[in-house]
Amino acid sequence: MEVRQAALNCLVKILEHNNSYDETLELYAGKVDNPSDLTNTVASTVKFKLALDYFIEQVSTRKIKKLSPVVRNLLRLGIFELEYLKRPDYAVVNSYVDLCRKLDKNSASFVNAILRNFIRKRAEISIKDEDLHIKYSHPKWLVDKWVKNYGIESAIKIMEYNNRPPKIHLRINTLKTDKIDIPENPQGNIKNLPGYKEGYWVVQGESSAMVAPILDPQPGEKILDLCAAPGAKTTHIASLMGDKGEITAVDISPKRLERIKENCERLGIKSVKIVAGDAAEIRFKQEFDRILVDAPCSNTGVFGKRPDARWNRKPEDITNLADLQLKILNNAATMLKSGGVLVYSTCSIEPEEDQEVIQKFLETNENFKLEFSRLILQSECDIDGFFIAKLLQSQKAFAKADKE
Repeated sequence: MEVRQAALNCLVKILEHNNSYDETLELYAGKVDNPSDLTNTVASTVKFKLALDYFIEQVSTRKIKKLSPVVRNLLRLGIFELEYLKRPDYAVVNSYVDLCRKLDKNSASFVNAILRNFIRKRAEISIKDEDLHIKYSHPKWLVDKWVKNYGIESAIKIMEYNNRPPKIHLRINTLKTDKIDIPENPQGNIKNLPGYKEGYWVVQGESSAMVAPILDPQPGEKILDLCAAPGAKTTHIASLMGDKGEITAVDISPKRLERIKENCERLGIKSVKIVAGDAAEIRFKQEFDRILVDAPCSNTGVFGKRPDARWNRKPEDITNLADLQLKILNNAATMLKSGGVLVYSTCSIEPEEDQEVIQKFLETNENFKLEFSRLILQSECDIDGFFIAKLLQSQKAFAKADKE
């Protein structure tokens, strides 16, 4: 299948029918000669959707919502190639008009007219300075929130980071090797790179890779990993423990738990026990030395890796997620040994999901103290945004309670 056709199919499924971004790309990646080209095209078009729709409406008499899904996404793809990739005008127009003729013959002349109209007028089209949400293609409510919380300069840097192609980082599986040999600028399916099948490495972002060392698991300990899928942090914990101990990995999604199982088998990890369950409700008879709560969140720190996430979030989601996060954290606290360690992490940069959750937790759990917390913005370190807090359970508080 030709990449443009595959990209169109992906966009219709993702943007019009709310299909899974990852699953849709995986479905079509095997149908094209250049999967990386497909991924980059789809990811960037999804990211720049708001700006692309603005451009379309500047040169069309029809509102974007009035167009058919096929035509709407054909135009998004065409204008993305013209405006952001700077591909030759004639090649882009001819390709998308031909594609439209195959799918919606009656709309081909309209697609031709809009693309040519954009080419003629694009030098005149401008986005107002105050319309940051259009220029950087993010939801206005989130942009306003970031400007208020972090200032306009940081907000712009966050959005610029989110709009760049994400970097892929690999973590060496020290249980099997201490070095890997990967070609520079590899192309194609990442699973075809040297060492993948052998379990010598795992894909894990820099931010994500900071979590397990802060948990600081020790060989022989019992660890609980809540909201564990897809398992990069779980397997990192096992690696730091030398695969000696017991890690209970919990997630609500049996399908996502399969990915942990597959990763553990590939990496040669034996210490992980997989359990399907709701992290806010599940209980275990045993107590754990250390617990990681990698809470479900708004993903605002990883919009670069999850292009569709920015369009799927609503303001009320932040409040609802914060309530769930606190519930999970409170539940986790009941399963921790006296003097144990509880680590809370999110890939969100929203205070309601981060500092405020920890503050509320400490207000009702006086036997815990905050040892460490850190919020990292995309604008600060050029890595994914995330929050992490390390909480210690006070042995003195338990001793006092026993005396009473």
